[in-house]
Amino acid sequence: MNLDGKVALITGSSRGIGNSIARLFIKEGAKVVVCGSKLENAVKAVEQIKKDLKVTDDVLLPVGLNMKDREHVQKIVETIIDKWGKIDILVNNAGITSNVSLLDSTDEQFTEMFAINFFGVVTITREVVKYMKNTGGSIINTSSMVGLYGGRNQSAYASSKFAINGLTKSLAKELGIYQIRVNAVAPGVVGTDMMADNVSEEMKQALIKMTPLNKMAEADDLAGAYLYLASDLSKFTTGTIISVDGGLLM
Repeated sequence: MNLDGKVALITGSSRGIGNSIARLFIKEGAKVVVCGSKLENAVKAVEQIKKDLKVTDDVLLPVGLNMKDREHVQKIVETIIDKWGKIDILVNNAGITSNVSLLDSTDEQFTEMFAINFFGVVTITREVVKYMKNTGGSIINTSSMVGLYGGRNQSAYASSKFAINGLTKSLAKELGIYQIRVNAVAPGVVGTDMMADNVSEEMKQALIKMTPLNKMAEADDLAGAYLYLASDLSKFTTGTIISVDGGLLM
């Protein structure tokens, strides 16, 4: 299998796209750290994965991860190193979104968006790289189609994802010397809870009509792109942002 012997830390993996990534990585032979904003969410997700995939505790580790607490992040990374000795793959998938016009937004909303979507990614990436630089590895960031093209009433969210794209390309240049590859996946319209909470049914149908594949993606449809970037199949791929949007924006 493509990820035999590898250890993957996947933030935001108690549900949605992250959970689909975790499941595929386990099927491909990886040991996976499943992260939720609360420990109980991660534990619940792990129990369901074990039941569905018929795997045991030795390939899964549930953690509650506070992306805004540097010391907490540091302790979580140290826990993983103590348990499995390395981190080969980091998937920065956790994030929040919003659908607010600029005039209705507040400074606090922008600050919170960047605290999680950007600075949280910086914090955990820095801590992981302290160890990954000795072994090499793959860092995969979740961007968005609006991180490439912008989005109406999504200035805070889109700006945070534009920042992620800049971080991805800059770290690809900086960390390549350690044989660390850094890439991103930019999803389009995906049927997740986050999308349901922030996009109206009218807008969703309009986006589907604009998509050449004429449908909305499910979370499982995204996971293969992450698998490619995590595995040695992409061993000479770095600094890329792969759009997985059904051709919506091209």
